[in-house]
Amino acid sequence: MNGDVRPVDLVSVVIPARNAETTIAAQLEALCRQTYQGPWEVVVVENGSSDGTRALLRCWRQRMPQLRVVDCAEARGVNHARNLGCRHAHGDFVLMCDADDVVAPGWMAGLVDALRTDPAVGGALERRLLNGPVALAARPPKKSDALLDTFGFLPYPAGANCGFHRELWNRLGGFDESYRYGGDDTEFFWRAQLAGYRLAFAPHAVVHYRLRDETRAIARQFYGYGRSHPKLYREFAGHGMPSSRPADAARAWWTLLVQTPDLVGPVDRRARFLAQLALRTGRLVSSARYRRCYL
Repeated sequence: MNGDVRPVDLVSVVIPARNAETTIAAQLEALCRQTYQGPWEVVVVENGSSDGTRALLRCWRQRMPQLRVVDCAEARGVNHARNLGCRHAHGDFVLMCDADDVVAPGWMAGLVDALRTDPAVGGALERRLLNGPVALAARPPKKSDALLDTFGFLPYPAGANCGFHRELWNRLGGFDESYRYGGDDTEFFWRAQLAGYRLAFAPHAVVHYRLRDETRAIARQFYGYGRSHPKLYREFAGHGMPSSRPADAARAWWTLLVQTPDLVGPVDRRARFLAQLALRTGRLVSSARYRRCYL
């Protein structure tokens, strides 16, 4: 993994999509406005939508010649869709974004520039443009000046804004499809670093990130996140991932107890409370399942 500058003949953008009828057009329009001057393609993996996503994509294929659509209705899951998209992609550089976000004009150029010298890269997530107060209460904006580092172990990018060399994906055997929701991107980029691949940050590769804005959807998402954490711990504790601290868990549960009145309070407080309750509950359930305590 030397620092030589790599040429690139084609860039592939892989987008998993399921029930994205109301959002994917904005993402495709944003890709059409990219400042990157080299050749690129878009591979949308249609992952069993029940809305009008397929029909919308058929219309877009007439407008966007570099768009290809891959059917993936037989098996759902974001990592299954990512792997299928990578198998159908023709580029040596593979970039990933989501169907419900909007990439900034310099997104592709920013990731490609970083991939010329590093085999894997993540960009910045901007959370204010597409989200209202309820969504932002559940997931307050953070500084976007570095890769994510939630676990005090290794950094990682979000799957909604990342890129890598195809040979890296080949060597790792793709994304782990047992991670169906939560930890799906973290696990892949941790394995990459443990295999000796460098991971860079591209601050100018910005994605406007769309958050859940309904309390039930927020709670479901955070429950999935929580369930993935003991699984990550089971697989990476031997590589140095630290355990959760009992004092932190006790403090979090005590805070939830004190904040229980928020359940009947304003919707933004209710969303924030349910997000944290779901996260902690997911950790409890998964700790029992994997017999590895990560609370």
